[in-house]
Amino acid sequence: MRITLNSLTLNFLRNLNANLERLLKLQEQLATGKRMHRPSDDPPNLPPVLVMRDALNAVQQYGRNLEDTKTLLDAGQRALQDGVQILHRLRELAVQGANGTLSPSDMVALAREVQELRGELVSLGNTQVAGRYLFGGTRTTAPPFDLNGNYLGNGNRIRREVDRGIVLEATIPGDLAFSQAFSAAQTLQGALEAGDPDAVRATLSDLDAALDQMLAALAELGARANRVEVVQSRMAELELGVRELLSAREDVDIAEVVVQLQTEENVYRAALATGARLIQPSLVDFLR
Repeated sequence: MRITLNSLTLNFLRNLNANLERLLKLQEQLATGKRMHRPSDDPPNLPPVLVMRDALNAVQQYGRNLEDTKTLLDAGQRALQDGVQILHRLRELAVQGANGTLSPSDMVALAREVQELRGELVSLGNTQVAGRYLFGGTRTTAPPFDLNGNYLGNGNRIRREVDRGIVLEATIPGDLAFSQAFSAAQTLQGALEAGDPDAVRATLSDLDAALDQMLAALAELGARANRVEVVQSRMAELELGVRELLSAREDVDIAEVVVQLQTEENVYRAALATGARLIQPSLVDFLR
């Protein structure tokens, strides 16, 4: 086989380019920490990596749904806890008004406080989270209660998928928590304004029923919040596991790549030195 200077030069350039490509690939891996940047980098590893990335995206989306659900449930619990405190205060006022020793002006003063507490109950029933009304069912863009405590929402509940096949309710319709409270407060206010101790005494059972209703709603939201925390913990562990598996297939061993990079740099320098020695002599050098 006849070896010409041209063929030696082409072979040298081909090897030099191959060395540069390996250097580029190693530098890219060091810069990103990833072994795979394109499907051709590791075709057999691509399908499981894509499956794991899909699984990680799904887990992260479930995590966001869980956080949203927890936010709504926590806000609902805070509103109902405040509502329970108001009902306790209403009951105290009813007990005072029912003892028959208060003057008409005192009864009217109690009625005014009941009126203010009713207004606060309406405010709690119209609680918003991020611009959405919490107790309106799925009707979240308008206040679910008017100033008289009439419910304007619907009976639906906001739901979130928090895992494959698991859907949790994040809210409760306001009429299931506040309806008896508004009714009892209104009746109590009327009885106090009328100065009728017997009628005021009769509202105690209504207030107890309203308390039972609100506490039941509060317990329901609390139970869901506890479940959300359990699922959140499980999702965090699952995300960590998927990330570890993905890292094992995608991430580079930094120390190993650094050694490879140094080796390739040495090879590149040696190739340049060899090329300089190879190309410099020519026939002209011997004809002088």
